[in-house]
Amino acid sequence: MVHMKYDTIVTGAGPAGLTAARIISNSGFEVAVFEKARYLGAKPCGEAISKQTLEDALMAPSSDIIAQEIRCASIYAPNRKNITIKEEIAAGYVVNKAMFLQCLAEKAVEAGAKIYMNQAVVDLEHKGTAVKVTTSKDEQQTNLLLGADGFTSIVPRKLGFEKSGEREIIPCVQYLMENCDLSDPQATEFYFGNEVAPLGYAWIFPKGNGKAKVGIGVRGRPAKPYLDKFIKQNSGIFAKARRIWVEAAPVTISGLSDKIVDDNVMLVGEAAGQVIPLTGGGIHSSIVGGRMAGETAVEALEEENLSYSKLVKYAEHYNEHWGKRIRDSLRALKVLEKLNDSDLNNLASLLEPRDILDLANGTDIKRVGRKFLKHPLFGLKMAKALLTA
Repeated sequence: MVHMKYDTIVTGAGPAGLTAARIISNSGFEVAVFEKARYLGAKPCGEAISKQTLEDALMAPSSDIIAQEIRCASIYAPNRKNITIKEEIAAGYVVNKAMFLQCLAEKAVEAGAKIYMNQAVVDLEHKGTAVKVTTSKDEQQTNLLLGADGFTSIVPRKLGFEKSGEREIIPCVQYLMENCDLSDPQATEFYFGNEVAPLGYAWIFPKGNGKAKVGIGVRGRPAKPYLDKFIKQNSGIFAKARRIWVEAAPVTISGLSDKIVDDNVMLVGEAAGQVIPLTGGGIHSSIVGGRMAGETAVEALEEENLSYSKLVKYAEHYNEHWGKRIRDSLRALKVLEKLNDSDLNNLASLLEPRDILDLANGTDIKRVGRKFLKHPLFGLKMAKALLTA
């Protein structure tokens, strides 16, 4: 029995889903958010964001949200050559993600959205101009379904957006540690090399008072042994440190999904592949996706036109900037994953801070490619890969 019909149902109370729910509710539409976890922020996360992320989330920085302000980033090549990215282009925060999501949820609820925790969506059926949503507790019906439930999203699987196994992921393991002896408690640190993290990287994200998120993502190998090895080899930082929390999760790195819109349905966040492939970061790109989806949803609901031809405006808008960033970051990743440690050391000698950010975030990889044209052999190989569309 269908209990209620909502204008919009959102699956997943992450950054994308909560942002979209807030925007749609603000326009007076009935919105329900169903989240399978018992509490917000259950999914593991490095919790590092840029200052622009908060602005796009329509939130002001506060002590409740921010664990540590970040003023720079240090990138380490396999030979431990360090490139430091200064404040003007690397400033940001390490947040308390549970509190960050709590604030997003409060704003959505204030706008009128209803949020149901510990209630997973277990089945979906597209019925004409509506979608029947079966949760672990009851059945609902909606005019518009927003799939925002992460890389394991039920929406693309049940409604034929993608096939099982199409998505490429990287397994990540992370510890919350205390008593870390950080050389700069306002710097994030990234470590590269096939001995450190095959086809991935290790990170240290400070959380204040000697605490840090210490994690690793690798491919083709189990991640935890590499993280334990990384910590052991960096005894200067971790000699007195103690692990107080362990978490693990895969992260989508295959880029934006080919199909993120259909009649009465939109995908947002990691469910749509809105993750920067080279970094694995998805908070900012997902919040922007949630805003754009929410804005398109309001127009569609007001016009009572929830067809693909109307909703695809969201996909097109997202694709203009963020879709390109994700594609270019994926291209950079495909280039870098073919390099051995010697190549990575050579690369570190050529790169400047802005180059690293442009490659990682997919913001201007052709500029970096043109720079490599000035260097023989290795540089030319990189330039060709980055400049070839």
